[in-house]
Amino acid sequence: MSPRVSLTEKCENKYEQVALDTSYLVLMSMSGVLAGVALLTNSIPILIGAMVIAPALTPLELVSAGLAAKRLNRAGFGVLVAFVGLLAATAGAVVTTVTLNMTGVLPPAENLIDKPLLEERITAGWFSVVAAAAAGIAAGVTTDKDRQDTLVGVVAALALVPAAAAGGITLLSRAPAKASGGLLLLVLNAGMVVITGTVTLWLGARGDRKAHTAK
Repeated sequence: MSPRVSLTEKCENKYEQVALDTSYLVLMSMSGVLAGVALLTNSIPILIGAMVIAPALTPLELVSAGLAAKRLNRAGFGVLVAFVGLLAATAGAVVTTVTLNMTGVLPPAENLIDKPLLEERITAGWFSVVAAAAAGIAAGVTTDKDRQDTLVGVVAALALVPAAAAGGITLLSRAPAKASGGLLLLVLNAGMVVITGTVTLWLGARGDRKAHTAK
């Protein structure tokens, strides 16, 4: 039987996987570029591609692990990496939108918000919250078992990157109210990922302690 791994050890293992480096920033930026194109052209396949390349979940897993293990310095680093990464994704979407407008590929910025897929990402709906919560629980399980699951990361990215991209695009469209909706959705989804991930890790550790005590 494998030895029990403490929450602190799990937190440190996750910390080793998180880095605010060039590759992370490039991947998040390119994810934002693809998400921007997808939202502006109503292309679900491109949106899925954007989520596949986005390493958006790992920093939030570190936040959850840090909170569960009461290692606030690690959780704070995870928040920083996640924030910078989502900012890079937003910048990627904004630059893409400006470029497409300047080259005449898309209509003027004022008309950009009239896109069904974009509208879905600037409104906080229950489906988005449920997806974020499910991603957080799944992330908590994979962290607890010290495993990597790309599909879980895709689901989490789907709850995060499009909302960040939509917030940036709607700001360009001179629609601050709708932009705030996208940013609110982003914060809500990120919060749900962290909260459900933290609770999952805490419950897993509690179950391990009970099983160990019973022996």
